[in-house]
Amino acid sequence: MKLRSLLLLALAATLGLGAVARAPKKRKTTVVENKLKPVPAAEFSYAIGVAQAPSLKNYIAQRGIDSTQYNHFIEGLSGRYTVDDVKRMRAIVSGADIAEQNAKVIPAINKQATGKEDTTYVDGRLFVQGLIDGLSGAAKISADSASKVAEQQENYMNETRKAANAAFIANYKQEKGVKSTPSGLLYKVITQGTGTLPTDTAQVEVHYEGKLIDGTVFDSSYQRGQTATFGVTQVIKGWTEALKLMPVGSTYELCIPYNLAYGEHGNRTIPPFATLIFKVELIAIK
Repeated sequence: MKLRSLLLLALAATLGLGAVARAPKKRKTTVVENKLKPVPAAEFSYAIGVAQAPSLKNYIAQRGIDSTQYNHFIEGLSGRYTVDDVKRMRAIVSGADIAEQNAKVIPAINKQATGKEDTTYVDGRLFVQGLIDGLSGAAKISADSASKVAEQQENYMNETRKAANAAFIANYKQEKGVKSTPSGLLYKVITQGTGTLPTDTAQVEVHYEGKLIDGTVFDSSYQRGQTATFGVTQVIKGWTEALKLMPVGSTYELCIPYNLAYGEHGNRTIPPFATLIFKVELIAIK
């Protein structure tokens, strides 16, 4: 193709492009006047603080700070303390919180160690000193040795509990009217009902009261003033076995060894190796 032809093609392409890429018409811009005025920064800053105050009041109330302590809270809020000051005070408050909790912790430890929820065995002063020495690296014994001391007392208490519960069961067996099953469940028939026997799949309605061997009542539907309903297999083994022996309308007294109850560890209200005494009244099968 001749150069002239190429030039003509190029010119035609340029002209064509120009026809397609025609400049758009300018649109008219409408300006909307904002009649509102901005809030002065100082006024806004103060107002937003006041607006947040009710939420802050609720927040600090949840942290145990009431109006009698507002002056102290405001002192900290004012920002006059350095980061190091805040860390120091936070550490002090954390320690004070633990000290306050010890009023409940020490009796709980005493109960684990002796079975009595008081402070007759665990010395609170020495307990706190042990915490302090352990934290500061000045403890007279290692953490491992300390754990072994605690384990020794736990083993002693477990053996004591086992012996006491075994003696209770041995004496209970000698009482008039006591019956036993191959599993070790003991029971007395207070009232023999004439209704249907529950099966594993049944839901039963009962009234009951549970005691430890020292007479402590740990649970009672009678005290709550309402019956309880649950599945026959949704309870401890001793209950499951006993319920299937009881026609509706029966009232039994059960003596349940620990292996048919809450075992070697117990739970929050039941000590390890605990024999449980229940009065159970089978009202209905649902």
